Amino acid sequence: MLDSDILVAGADPGFGAIKLDTGDTKVLFPAVICKGNERIFSTLGNSLICKGTDLETQISSLDVTVTNNSTEVERHYFMGSLAESLNPNEAHYCWDEDKSSDEEATALLVVALALAQKGPKANVYLGTGVPVKYYASLKEKYESELKGSFSVTFHSGPLEGQTRQLNILRSRVLPQSYGVFIKETLNEYGIPSSAKLFSGYVVVIDPGFRTTDIATFYDGVMLDPPNSFSIEKGLKWAYIGVAEKLKELTANQENLIETDDKELDKIFRVNGGLYPWNNGSINLNPIMKSMLIQLGTDISREVKKALKPMLGKLHTVLVSGKVGEMIYEHIQLENKLLIDNPQFGNATGFRIMATTLVNNIIKQSNTPL
Repeated sequence: MLDSDILVAGADPGFGAIKLDTGDTKVLFPAVICKGNERIFSTLGNSLICKGTDLETQISSLDVTVTNNSTEVERHYFMGSLAESLNPNEAHYCWDEDKSSDEEATALLVVALALAQKGPKANVYLGTGVPVKYYASLKEKYESELKGSFSVTFHSGPLEGQTRQLNILRSRVLPQSYGVFIKETLNEYGIPSSAKLFSGYVVVIDPGFRTTDIATFYDGVMLDPPNSFSIEKGLKWAYIGVAEKLKELTANQENLIETDDKELDKIFRVNGGLYPWNNGSINLNPIMKSMLIQLGTDISREVKKALKPMLGKLHTVLVSGKVGEMIYEHIQLENKLLIDNPQFGNATGFRIMATTLVNNIIKQSNTPL
């Protein structure tokens, strides 16, 4: 693939959504996937639906075939909102903690990279992350296995009929939350841009779909556990609470509602929190608000408990992630700061890390023997 473009990307493949940043392109879609099949009726009327830009329209119609060119294994998938719509019973999140060996999780990442490509072929340098609690056990495995040659063929949308090839040359892996710290402390060239954050105690709170990652830094160095850790609570926990309350509210009705986190994620993301029911809808937003207040309170309590010895020395608490934005006002910690574009905090930081990797490789190749 010598005629390929170079693509430097930062990926945050969360349990709820895929986030990818290449600098001039950002890709975001629900991390939902199912096996694809022949489409007959579901293609009708698609030409009448405009989702915005070509990229946004393509993301809304991810009917793809992903091929691992090394193993020649070929899989047909529906992904993102298309999977939710066409096959809601089979569409699912990728719950495996080790996404490097999860075929479906790898496919989601590969498709995100293909969407960000400017041409038919690309050589990829990838920066990504894993939850804080799994970093020690998964770092080397991720860096050794998130490589290889892949092809993505699009069966619908603006890219229908096109195949994009990509070759992941190298992957660098950091703990989740570290990407946020990089984004807030280094510029696009990897040069320090915030002296304050490189001095003293700084904490990053990064709530996600299943877990909340906490990273503590002292003079720019990330501290080991127990000062950096994961809390097994995130947006999914709030959805479970909403589902239980919804079931309780409709318990005496003929049509009792039993739902799950995947359906509720779509209800809040697409329907604005209005659950269709009995020729009308149930407004779930008040219930969700109470769950988010509790989530923010619980995370604050866990952070205060774990970091009690240094609590008075924390001069900055960075809050990131879409979930972080949702609960920011309920986080009970002093000196808190919601970062810009919080949903892409990690992805952007991982991209800056990957850019530094590429620059180092170029310097080494230009060094005379």
